[in-house]
Amino acid sequence: MKKTGLYILFVLIAVIIIPLRGAKGEVVESSLSGQKKGGFENDTAVLKIVAFGNSITAVRSNVQQVFAQRLPALLKNRGINAVVINSGMGGSHSGRLMDNDRIQVKHGLDRFIPDVLNHKPNLVIIGFGHNDAYIDSNRLDGKSRIPLEDYRSNLIYMITELQKTKSKIILVTPSPIARLQRPSFQNIRLSKYAEVVRSLAVEYQVGLADNNKLFLEYNKNGKRYESLLTDGVHPDDDGHQMIAENLVIEIVKIIENKY
Repeated sequence: MKKTGLYILFVLIAVIIIPLRGAKGEVVESSLSGQKKGGFENDTAVLKIVAFGNSITAVRSNVQQVFAQRLPALLKNRGINAVVINSGMGGSHSGRLMDNDRIQVKHGLDRFIPDVLNHKPNLVIIGFGHNDAYIDSNRLDGKSRIPLEDYRSNLIYMITELQKTKSKIILVTPSPIARLQRPSFQNIRLSKYAEVVRSLAVEYQVGLADNNKLFLEYNKNGKRYESLLTDGVHPDDDGHQMIAENLVIEIVKIIENKY
């Protein structure tokens, strides 16, 4: 009688455990995003997006919603369920604090693992450049906080590490700046950083949201891109809406396997 009882208990345990394992005995992983690995073919899936960048990405008190906050609703209108994690940091450049410590925050590479990789995202939006390119001496021949080649190397590291995880990527060019206190050579220097982003998008076959071009071409009711900036650098709500709408176009391209 005791043996029969033990046998029945063993069978019940097996019935509970076996469905949790695959055909070969491996534990079946359940994606945090609720979708199949390596693609977005499940219509009920939630696309997990990390927006990684500087103060253009970060939430701001003088803006109702930054682009990352606008994306879920805009994507929902396209039939795409998404959750967006905002990993923007004001003052952040693409490198590490030891590379340039003028702004005492954790910079791009300092927080890449906890703020990006650890979230196991399906898609990462990478937007750096303003703080990297900036010339603190305010001289035409002055040094940028992060040299152009180092900026390129930092982005390549992020791209290649994300590609190892099969995460999709959208690179974002830094939007132009405009203010009397920021002379034209600051923007000229920034445009070189934007060109690096464009070239990397082609080289690594990833998405590109060209904010630099988007803003420079803005002309609505006779107003130029300067009207979209709250302080000559940071976009207002209209600017963030424009950025978000442009990102949706790129995200849809990625879902349609165009990258």
